[in-house]
Amino acid sequence: MSAPSCPACASSSLRPSFQGPRLDVETCASCGHRVATHRAPRNTADYHAQYDSGGFMDSLRVTRQRQARSIVERLRRHIPQPTRLLDFGAGRGWFLEGCREAGVQELAGADISELSVNLMRDAGIPAMRLPLPEGGQWPLPLQDLPFRPRILTLLDVVEHFPGAHLTDMVRHLVTQLAPELEWVVLKVPVASGLLYRVSRAMAGVASSGLLEQLYQAGTFPPHESYFTHDSMEALLPRVGLERVDAFGDLDFEAGSLADRAHALRKLPRPLVSLAGQGLGAVARGLSLEDAGIFIARVSGNRA
Repeated sequence: MSAPSCPACASSSLRPSFQGPRLDVETCASCGHRVATHRAPRNTADYHAQYDSGGFMDSLRVTRQRQARSIVERLRRHIPQPTRLLDFGAGRGWFLEGCREAGVQELAGADISELSVNLMRDAGIPAMRLPLPEGGQWPLPLQDLPFRPRILTLLDVVEHFPGAHLTDMVRHLVTQLAPELEWVVLKVPVASGLLYRVSRAMAGVASSGLLEQLYQAGTFPPHESYFTHDSMEALLPRVGLERVDAFGDLDFEAGSLADRAHALRKLPRPLVSLAGQGLGAVARGLSLEDAGIFIARVSGNRA
């Protein structure tokens, strides 16, 4: 039986790089892509009902709305007037709220979660309930949208796709939205980030708790992949996209790391806050942000 290929670059160079009680990780020797195999039991409740309220959600909301402002500002370098934006996997709609505040016209969200769809509609944002994917395809009920999207955002989404179907699923989403779709924005977790490096080092000498949280072990759906810039550069042309811009993001607020990293909650909060600020400064200074944001043009579309 042939070894499974890398979901990003399709090479047959996956090698074991971590084995733990709740998950194993393989790394592609060619592009650095990480692929996780989960053993932890998965909570199959509504995805957006699995997280604690309070500090965690408040911190996450601040981050998502800050990222909306950054992404819209960056998009405007390529699209002076961003319009007709569909956020696939929109969660609680915080990114879309940030886009609306930034002046983006015609917005909609899509999610498998009934809670998510209801929250967006309550906020005055059109939303469509997604069916579950079918193997390498994810059918979109486009009749439920008030417009045909020009921009598709996949933020904290594709890392949840099963590795065996990653390329097919992204390509299928892009294909369904042709010919109106012109731009795709992807935000993914990257293994070059400082938080990933620290958690991997901790897993090697002490506890794997922080690494397991980064892979969302025990949730549904967990993180199946961690990307690198090389693996995204390999993936994009395979799904019909051309990268035109890329930048990093901390993916957390430096002063509220304790609210986001459950494994650190037992430590004194002022210490964790100070550590978060230090990590943030180091990550920015060394370009070791934990999220990569990629703006891509649909291949052949020069509008």
